[in-house]
Amino acid sequence: MRIIPVTLAQCLTIRHQVLWPHLPREASLVEGDDNALHFGVQHADGIVSCLSVFQRDATTCQIRKFATLHACQGQGFGGFLFQSVLERMAEGGIKHVCLDARTSATGFYKKFGFISEGETFFKQGVEYVRMTRE
Repeated sequence: MRIIPVTLAQCLTIRHQVLWPHLPREASLVEGDDNALHFGVQHADGIVSCLSVFQRDATTCQIRKFATLHACQGQGFGGFLFQSVLERMAEGGIKHVCLDARTSATGFYKKFGFISEGETFFKQGVEYVRMTRE
C-alpha cells in the first residue's frame, strides 16, 4: 500500500462509484478540480482510495471528495491516505484544513483532530457538516 499522485480521471472513477453512483459521472466533478492535487492509495493493481486537496491560500486547504471503494472500506486504506496527506500538507506549510463531512463519517474525522463547525446542511439529500483542524 502506498500513496501516489493520481489523475482527476482516476479520482472520478472512485468518486462516482462510492459517493454518487445514482448520478451521472460528471456530477462528481467540482469547481477547481483542474487545479487541485489528487492523491490515491495504490494497492495490488489499482487505486482503492482517493481524495483531492484544494489550496485556499498559503496556509489553508480544503479536502474534498474523499472516497474508498466499498470492497476496501474498513481495511485502513482511507485512514492511511488521510493521515499521509495531512502530513504532506503540514510539511508544505498548511496550518488550517477544512472539509465538508457526511454526518455519518464525522467519527472518522474526529480521530484526526477535526471538530465540527456550524449547523448541518444537505447536498443531494445527504446531510453534511463543516469540519476543521488547526
